[in-house]
Amino acid sequence: MGADKGLVELGGSPLVSYVANTLAAVADEVVISVGKGRRREYSDALGGDFRFVEDEHEGVGPLEGLVRGMSEARGEYVLVSPCDTPFLRREVCWALSRLTKDRDGAVPKTGANHFEPLHGAYRRSALAEALEKVISGGGRAPIQAFEGLDLVFLEGNSLLELDPELVSFWNINTPEDLRKAEVQLSRFP
Repeated sequence: MGADKGLVELGGSPLVSYVANTLAAVADEVVISVGKGRRREYSDALGGDFRFVEDEHEGVGPLEGLVRGMSEARGEYVLVSPCDTPFLRREVCWALSRLTKDRDGAVPKTGANHFEPLHGAYRRSALAEALEKVISGGGRAPIQAFEGLDLVFLEGNSLLELDPELVSFWNINTPEDLRKAEVQLSRFP
């Protein structure tokens, strides 16, 4: 994208603001994990009641952001979402939150073998422990943290009733995606 993706503007606002505002409507707190040295830029762009935590290690990818977020969050359960999914639906977040009761987490499953681990609701302590094991073992894929977690999946008709077009999981990765998102933005409630 040629810039820090979370700060790329869509409809005059940074991408991360869409996700942060959706999560703020559902969660008690919002912790935004950013790259090393990026806290000030994000704070200036978002302001508000958001807390920011910076990566400590480079080259770990989204696992580092998850670990840092887990260390900063205070609740027993956390919702996670990447910054580049501006059409995240509150209904999906609420459903995931409800499904986690007495489990280690709830994760959307958008296809036969396609999970959305960066859009889950998790027991903070269980996810933190699982992530540390993945990282110490040299892993970098968030789905590797699933092993040993007691998870439930939001899938099929249950998911489609909440998000018929599965726009919650649409990542903005290219300038072309951004152009398409500008069109979609006018349709998003």
